[in-house]
Amino acid sequence: MSDVEWHSVPLAPIVLLQGTEPLIASRALERLRRLAQEADPSVAVHELVGESAGAGALAQVASPSLFGEPRFVVVPELQSAPDALVGELLDYLPRPEPDVTLVLIHRGGNRGKKLLDALKKAGVPRVDASPVKRLQDKQAFVAAEFARTERRIQPEALGALVDAFGTDLSELAAISRQLIHDSMPEPGQQAPVVSLEDVHALTAGRVESTAFAVADAAIAGREQEALQLLQQAQLAGADPVPIVAAIASKMRSLAKVTAPNASARTLGMPDWMLRNLGREARAWNDRSLARALEAVARADHEVKGAGRDPRWSVQRMVMEICRARRAAR
Repeated sequence: MSDVEWHSVPLAPIVLLQGTEPLIASRALERLRRLAQEADPSVAVHELVGESAGAGALAQVASPSLFGEPRFVVVPELQSAPDALVGELLDYLPRPEPDVTLVLIHRGGNRGKKLLDALKKAGVPRVDASPVKRLQDKQAFVAAEFARTERRIQPEALGALVDAFGTDLSELAAISRQLIHDSMPEPGQQAPVVSLEDVHALTAGRVESTAFAVADAAIAGREQEALQLLQQAQLAGADPVPIVAAIASKMRSLAKVTAPNASARTLGMPDWMLRNLGREARAWNDRSLARALEAVARADHEVKGAGRDPRWSVQRMVMEICRARRAAR
């Protein structure tokens, strides 16, 4: 089985979309359906779910058609498909119909393992629809959202967008669409590159009050500013766990750039991010970094159940990071 990205998956006789992130699966399915319709507008679309997924369902929609029109067949809940349909799919796999695109969507779990193993052995293209967790993967997602509408976004604006909305992929996609819509050019004019100012204008200050902004202020040693931003985030209902996770991510990135021969390629981060972190890292030393990372680790332990007051744990962590930064001078 060969993994392909959702934004570049091609039409194939059988395609598997596997994972628990519904937005990725939805984007891949949307792309495949569009490609099928572009290849032949007469394509017939079928969905095998519920009563339509009973015995003989696949044969009914995938058998050679009298009129020869292509078919686009979707099994949207493969993990809960009836045994009869799974058996049909196993029989169909070695000899798929040439004018049929069969899209199988498996949303997680162990059910259907025999079929998944068979799909893997057959080398069926697979889109990994697992939750997007890594920073660079979220940035790649946003870049693809812009690219699919033939728009561009500045790297700094992309980073700010992910910082502000990266905890929820659906929200990240929605705000990207809003940015694209709000910056549409007049007829006959060239579409502008979406800038950091565009992001700031749309989010109305939310970028500055996120956990990443708290981390930026703390790493710079600006204790009063960091605590004010933290209070804003907490008053807005931000949960302590993702706040600590965001600050931990920024602190780990700061520690990584201090490693010998660190580069954007080896660290998997954009050049602009490496430059910014490198400037910040020059104000730290090994001892102060270790002290700050220890504070983050303790707060992470406490907000996940070991402490009695998660909000105080986060506040103390921020103060300790600021003091570690000042001690490095």
